[in-house]
Amino acid sequence: MATIKIQRTNDYINAVRNYRLFIDGQKIGTLSNGQIKDFEIPSGRHSVVAKIDWCSSPEVTFEINDNDSKTFLVSAIKNWKWIMPLIMVICTLTLILPHTPYSYYKLFLILPIFLFLLYYLTFGRKKYLTLKEKGTLTA
Repeated sequence: MATIKIQRTNDYINAVRNYRLFIDGQKIGTLSNGQIKDFEIPSGRHSVVAKIDWCSSPEVTFEINDNDSKTFLVSAIKNWKWIMPLIMVICTLTLILPHTPYSYYKLFLILPIFLFLLYYLTFGRKKYLTLKEKGTLTA
């Protein structure tokens, strides 16, 4: 048997919700915030995916041999750590800036945030979580 280790980062965005883990379409368990779990699987070619509600990570395919071990890292949206504070700043600015009859400029501050969130909840729902093999570099 081979072993895979799946590690969840400590994110504040989905801190109270568990990620469901699937290998080859079968649920193998859940991960809470900051948790690491080991799973024994047969050798061969497999696919792993993490899900939360209707959103998920892209499916990662890998091959593993007997007595081998692979580690995967799962986290929230790639750039969420700086996007959430940006959202808070923009929302605060829209409340602080003076209200005038021609204050439609606030729409240009709020619209990108709305579109970003809408994308990850609809078309980008399979990219909401990030799942990668630990030690693998991505561009």
